[in-house]
This record gives sequence, structure tokens and C-alpha cells, in this order.
Amino acid sequence: MLRAIFLFSMMLLLAGCASRVPTDTIRSSLSTGYVSDLREKMEKNHDSFGEFVTALNLARLLQIEGRWKDSIQRYDEALTILEEYESRAIINVREIAATAGTFLLARGTKQYYGTGYERSLLHTFNSMNYLMLGDFTGAAVEMRKMDKRQEYWLQESESRIEKNMKETMDLPVQYSMRDMLEDEAVRKLMNNYQDPFSYALSSIVFRITGDIQASGVNLRRAVALDSNAGELFRHAWPQPEAAPPRKGKTAKKEEEERIVIPQLVPLRVTSVGSDAPALGQAATQGPERQEVTVIALSGVAPSLKIEHIRVSFPRIGYILLDLPSYTRPVPGLVPHAAVSHAAPMVFYPLLRTDRLAYRTLQDEVNLEMGSAVSRAAVRAGISASVYAGARSNEDTRDYAEVASTLTMILLDLWTYSMSDSARNWETLPNEGYIAMATVPNGSTITVGEGKNQQNLPLPNDIRGVIIMMTYFSNSHMKMDYVTY
Repeated sequence: MLRAIFLFSMMLLLAGCASRVPTDTIRSSLSTGYVSDLREKMEKNHDSFGEFVTALNLARLLQIEGRWKDSIQRYDEALTILEEYESRAIINVREIAATAGTFLLARGTKQYYGTGYERSLLHTFNSMNYLMLGDFTGAAVEMRKMDKRQEYWLQESESRIEKNMKETMDLPVQYSMRDMLEDEAVRKLMNNYQDPFSYALSSIVFRITGDIQASGVNLRRAVALDSNAGELFRHAWPQPEAAPPRKGKTAKKEEEERIVIPQLVPLRVTSVGSDAPALGQAATQGPERQEVTVIALSGVAPSLKIEHIRVSFPRIGYILLDLPSYTRPVPGLVPHAAVSHAAPMVFYPLLRTDRLAYRTLQDEVNLEMGSAVSRAAVRAGISASVYAGARSNEDTRDYAEVASTLTMILLDLWTYSMSDSARNWETLPNEGYIAMATVPNGSTITVGEGKNQQNLPLPNDIRGVIIMMTYFSNSHMKMDYVTY
């Protein structure tokens, strides 16, 4: 009996042991901005992350390196994996994934296929690859996929979340996320998957491609989610003289709808940054004023982890609850950019990945708590079965309590060992900003400060430029751009 327990436990422990890149290693590599070594490590250890998460992390690292086409391939690979996963079940696949934990021994064994905001940001970040290649049509296609992805997630999760929110469950006082889930900034989010950053950027992309209607729809969505989006567009795009201000909800809606999107004549891309090819010959005559859009990404998103909490339980002493949790994000730097000798550009914060992650957990914590209790009960049941089996055999009767305790300890150890397998999109930035301005022809754009400072003189024959800044630390910042 004891030998069988030992062999079984060793199999479980070996199954949980895999070489994986620690979160601290990922974050330290990102802080330097040199990620090629990190990318190679992740490619070698993809089994410990899961194919979907690996594809997302590699796509983002390639994007940081400016390898736009390779990054697109990885994002497409992640999408293929996700769509195949979603199509495997006739009924709600996420419901299955969440409740399947009832029949597992450890939360860490569950394959991770992202939550709503990660699945949506997949398309937003892939759209930025197309932008840097000068392919605005491709960028617009990705933004339309982002729209559909959010609609899909809404249908998939709304009823389940509503059901679980009706039932209240006290969280253990030891749970580190307990207070964070009550944070006002998290609770006031409209939902757990929509972000104003994606909608604001898609509005800009649609406008450049000439789809003013789609641009207007997503502009209003962005403003509805965050008033910063309204300030961004009103500040950047000249607006007709406003009527006398009114008050109330009706006035707020009218204010959102009053933002006028200026027409943009479709133009050919004239120059691009990084590894994109040149696209034709530049125009010979430029406009009097030029458009500048700056996308700034900084910080590192929260990392998913499994938290283990011992809770008193009748007869067996305790049960071990394994609940999903997050490490705190790495805060980013506030971006800086200026036009020639004019005042600095105003950056509007539109993306906070940590709040989206916490809101998702807030919506699902009751379901997770129930599944954790069920898993603990299954492990306790196995221990009780070992005890009963040992007691029924005269040769092992005296060792029944030892065998039961040993089984419980080994199952708990295995639960701990499997927890490292729970990984999310750890290379995702935590904060996203957008700044826009209309500047005199031939201006020089200065991005960053101090050692990070870089200058970009605007050619006279372009209508605008989109700059993407990625902050890694106080001493490391990367700039890419595309003109149109």
C-alpha cells in the first residue's frame, strides 16, 4: 500500500516538474529592452507555458525587436490555437474550462487560453504590426476582428458572470487579492474585456483608411468607456464651435456624439521604420500642417499565479485551496514627447491591463472559489479512501493513519508543483497612452527625455506620422514610426 502511494506520488510530482522561465527573469529581461535571449528561452520551454501563451509572448517579443512580419505570424498562430480551442465544444467552452477544475486535483493543470481582454488585445497589438509596416488596410482588418472578438466574449461570459454574481461567497482573509478586488478603480469598469485604448486606436486607423463611419462608432465606444478618450480627440481634432453646455446624461451623450471626425483623403504610405519595405515614391507637395499620433507602451502586466490557502476543515484538520491570483504589475513611466520648441504633447492614459485582469478575477472569483473547494474535497476523498483501504487490510491497519496523512501531504506537494504551470501573457505592457497633435509642416518631434531622447524631423511631403514608443526603464526606450 505504502509503495503504491509512493509510486503514484512520484508520478504526479514528475508530471508537475518542467523547465520554465521564471517571471522574475521575464521582467528583468524586459527592463533592459534586449529580449532576444528571453525569446530563445521561451521557444525552448514552450511546453511549460502552453502553446497559446507561448505564441502570444513570442509575438510580443518579436514586436519589441521590430520584426513585424515574424510577430504577425506568431499572433496568427495564437489566433489559430484559440479558434481551434473554441470550436472543440458545442456548448460554452469557457464554462467547461472553469468547471472542469471540480474534477481535477490542481488548478495549475488547467490549460490557459486567455481571458477576454487578452483575446481582444491580441488583435490590437497585431494591428500595430501592420501599422509599422505601413499596411493600414491590414491594421483595419485586425481592428474589426477586435470588435468581433469582444462581441463573442460578451455572449460567452455574460450569463455565467451574472449567475455567479448573484451568489456571494466569503473569501478567505489570507487571500492576497481580497482587498484588490474591492478597489474602486476596478469596480467602476464597465466590464472585464473592453478597453478604451483599443477603440481609440481603431478609430484612428479607420479614419486613415477612409472608413469614417467605423471610426465614429469606435470613437463613441472609447469615449463611453473613458472620458480621457473624449479629451484626446477634442484636443487633437479641430471641432466646430460648441453650443452652450448642458447638464445631465443626455448632455453627456450629446457631447460624445458632437466630436466631429475630420475627413482624410486616402494617401499612400511614403516611408516606414524598422524592417518594413519602402512603398513607392513620395508625394512632391506636402500640406501646411501635419498630423502626429504617438502610441506609448510601458510597464509590465500582472503575472498569473496560484495562491495556496490552508483552511480549517472538520475531521481531516485542513484543506488546501488553490486560487488564481496575480503578482503586482511593474509600473511604467509617464511618456514624454514634444513638437519642436512647442509645449509637450499631452498623453492620455487609456489602457490599464492590471485593472482588466483584476476585474476579470472579480467577476469569476465565486466560481473559482467553488472549484477550489471541490478540488480540495477530491484530494481529501482520495486520502480518506487510502485510510479506509488500509484499515480494511489486517497487514496495513496499523499504518492507516500514516498512509492517509502521507497521501494528503503528497497530493498537496503535487498541487504546489503544478502551480508554476499557470502562466498568462506576461510580456504584455501594463499601460498604454495615446497623444495626438496637428503641427506645422516640417516640425521636429522629440520623444523621450534624457538619455532616452530621440528626434524625428518630419519630411515636408507627408500628411502625418504614427510613432510607437516602448518604455522599458528609465534608461531604455525604443521608437518606431510610420508616415502616411
